[in-house]
Amino acid sequence: MSDYQAQTIVTGYDSPEGPAFDERGRLHFVNWLSSSIMRIDADGVARELVNTGGIPAGLAFHRDGTLYVADEGKDVHGVLKVSREGAVTPFVQTYGGQPLNGANDLVFDAGGVLYFSDPWGSSAEHPTGGFYRAFPDGRLERIDAGLAFPNGVAINADGSAVFLAETYRNRVLRYEIRPDGTVGPRAAFATLSGRPGPDGMAFDAEGLLYVADFGEGRVDVVGPDGRVVDAIDVPGRQPTNVAFGGDDLRLLVITEVETRSLYGVRLKTPGQRLFGGL
Repeated sequence: MSDYQAQTIVTGYDSPEGPAFDERGRLHFVNWLSSSIMRIDADGVARELVNTGGIPAGLAFHRDGTLYVADEGKDVHGVLKVSREGAVTPFVQTYGGQPLNGANDLVFDAGGVLYFSDPWGSSAEHPTGGFYRAFPDGRLERIDAGLAFPNGVAINADGSAVFLAETYRNRVLRYEIRPDGTVGPRAAFATLSGRPGPDGMAFDAEGLLYVADFGEGRVDVVGPDGRVVDAIDVPGRQPTNVAFGGDDLRLLVITEVETRSLYGVRLKTPGQRLFGGL
């Protein structure tokens, strides 16, 4: 493993997840046991931005400044929107007239289409998780089903593929996004060695995929061929997600549950710039 130095950003949160930076460079994250979405302001203090009353897990900013929240709460199920003023409204909650399982992670493509995982209640024994995308006009499409806890979601820089962590099968799946906009079938992209498996993910500007390996205390770095080429040790064994930020996008933020903390690691390569926020 390479010699990375993880520095504590904030600590004292029992369930940190879903790091995301807004267009001003402010770091947001969720503390799902308290239903909180937190924001770290210029003074370095984390304050609650909004409380969903559910189980928020993933965050993604739209280019218009709206924050989209994947929430697994009993009464929420899907994706919420949080306005700049802090107003919370549902975005998608059902598919085919039935409630979604409960969304976990999400990412926008360059055209503003939102891809999200829907794992709540699924497992290796009961692979009932789904994978969806929501279009700006409100149309919802199911990409895949029968998944064993679909989790982190990431899209590569040229928008030719979307990647999905399937935690309880310990693998990352790849779905081609064809030139006509349709999505191809799942294909195995990478298999990790840890247990239970991959959680949140983010690409850097060179196409390396950084994967929080929940249960193993590290972030795996996966090359374009699906092989693990590096790893970043994390204090604590339960990293949940990663995001790039900082003035130069070279700060990798890692949320970690066991030590109740967020960590920052400086990297040589910047992160891939997202549709909204950083």
